[in-house]
Formats: sequence, structure tokens, C-alpha cells
Amino acid sequence: MMGRLLATILGCICVFLPVKAQDNVAYSIKGSVPEGVSSVFLNTLRNEPIDTALVENGTFSFQGSLAMNTFLTLTDDGDDLPVNLLVDGSPLEVNMERGTLKGSRLNERLNKADRKITDLTIDYMQDQMEYAQTSQWRTETRDSLRRVMSATYNKLVVEMKNVIRANPDNVIPALYLSQIYNTLSIEELKEFLNDSHAYSSHPLCIGAWRMVNHHEKTNIGTRFTDLTEADTVGVSHKLSEYVGHGNYVLIDFWASWCAPCMSEMDNVKANYQKYHSKGFEIVGLSFDRGRQPWINAIESHGLNWVHLSDLKYWNSEASIVYGISSIPANLLIDGNGIIVATDLRGAELGRRLKEIYGF
Repeated sequence: MMGRLLATILGCICVFLPVKAQDNVAYSIKGSVPEGVSSVFLNTLRNEPIDTALVENGTFSFQGSLAMNTFLTLTDDGDDLPVNLLVDGSPLEVNMERGTLKGSRLNERLNKADRKITDLTIDYMQDQMEYAQTSQWRTETRDSLRRVMSATYNKLVVEMKNVIRANPDNVIPALYLSQIYNTLSIEELKEFLNDSHAYSSHPLCIGAWRMVNHHEKTNIGTRFTDLTEADTVGVSHKLSEYVGHGNYVLIDFWASWCAPCMSEMDNVKANYQKYHSKGFEIVGLSFDRGRQPWINAIESHGLNWVHLSDLKYWNSEASIVYGISSIPANLLIDGNGIIVATDLRGAELGRRLKEIYGF
């Protein structure tokens, strides 16, 4: 039970991102399981199945090919803990009962780091379960357990940072950076995403890169960054066609499938109608992936301002350039193209525009 639960939790905290096209390499995985296990599963880091092997005489095997340096995880239908591995062209041998892996030096190094991190993750899970059972306990007891849980999580993060710092010459850090980048300071992210580090271009680092980009491209006082996307009839436009020409412009990151975005649209529309005659403009940059839902949302809600999209969902130019990882989001740009406010929603948008236009 603990093994399956851990696999689920680790899968949820990992970031799954599209892998940049590259040459595949063969993988060959064989291993042993304890008595009573009948199946072993080869999964992505989010427990999405790749292959299943039936156990015969206590052993199993997998063969196939995947992109070089793809991280995978092995689980079984027993109570054994998951084993992470790296596709690097080398044959691997796994003992599911012990959680050990033999093969390339890099995979063995990963396994050594992973076993310590797994132990800390189990401790954290146990703290979480104990805390979850204390809803009727005294406040002092819950506060004490919360501090214990926080201390355990901090130990887990520190250990992942240690692994990242100890492995600048290989891709192992990408696995752990993908799990903790949301907890790191911008200074730490910049330290870890040094271009000289072998892992910094790994697809699992895209989320961390986007966070750095978001910080650098959306700081108040920073000039907006240009990009190109198409309008609703397919004609390409630069953002600079609309921004930096003397008027205030709200760059609105949204999507028709985003319920909070659509809930905010009445407020955005009201402010547009109130201040558009004074020069206020809006450029909507949509994260849609289907043209018709995008068009339908614009028309049905009467969103009569500029709309651009490349219909690439989270891989849109807007997401990549500005490091946007959640929507709704927006930037208010002054007439000189300088960012003066971010994420103005609800009454805050109206208050800021009132300060600018005086009514």
C-alpha cells in the first residue's frame, strides 16, 4: 500500500512536459520481485503506463526504446516502493524488494540519491497522515505536528538541493529540480539553471526556466517583451503593434476553457467600456488549443478588443516568453511600454485605472 501511495504522490509532484524531439535509444530492464508479486509496471513520472511485464519465476523484463535521458519509474502490484531510472542506453537490473538498481554508473548514482530521498518522502507522508488524523485534537497538538511536518519537508527539499549541487555534470538534477522549483527563490533557480550545467536544457527543467522568465519579464519597471501570434482570422501580429504607443494597455493572459478567466471577463469588459474612449486598450493572449472555442468565447461574451493566439495551449509563445504557468494573469503597460502593474483582478483593476484616468 505504501509503495503505491508513494508512487502516486511522487507522480503528482513531478512536472510532465513535452520532450524535445531527439534520437531514441534502446532500453533493456530486467529484475526480480518478492514472492506474491505478479506484475511490474513501467511508467512515466506521472504514473502514465508505458508497458507491463508479467512476473515469471520471480523475474520480469522490459525492452523498448525512448528518447535519451528520459526518466521512468518502475512499480509493481505488491507493496514495493517505486524505483526511478534513466534511459541512457545501458542495460539495467532492478531488485524491486530492495529498491536497488545496477547498470550504468549514472543510474546507480541516481538510485543512491533516490533511496535517501524516498526515505525522507516516506517520513513526510507519515507526518501528513498523522496530521490529517488530528482534526479533533487540541490546537497545541496540531501546531506541534504541523511544525514536525514542515521540518521533515524542509529536510526533503534540502536533500534534493544537495543532489542538484553535487551533479552539475549530468542530468540527474533535472528530476529533483522539477519537483521543488516552485519552492525555490529566484536566486536559487538562477544558480541551478546555469547554462554550463549538463541538466539545464533537460525538458524537465522547462517549468523552472519559465519561472525565471516570468520573474525577469514581468517585473514592474521592466519594458514589455515583444512576441508574434495570429489574430482570429489567422493574420500574424506583433505585440509591439499595440503596446508602447502612448496609451495604457492591459495584456490579458486567458483561455476559453479557464473558468476563473471567464468569470473575470465581465469585470474586464466593464473597465474596457469605461476607459476605452480615453485610450485604454486590451490585448488578449489566449492559451486555447482549439480555434472554435476561442472564437465562440470572444463572440458570446462580446470581448471587443484585440485577440491573439497561436493555439498551442501551455506551449504558446505567450506562455514561453512571459513564463506564464497559471491563468488568469495580466500585465498593465504604460504608454512607453513599461510594466506598471501585474495581476490586476476584480476591484483592483478598476481602482488602478481610476488612478490613471481620474474617474
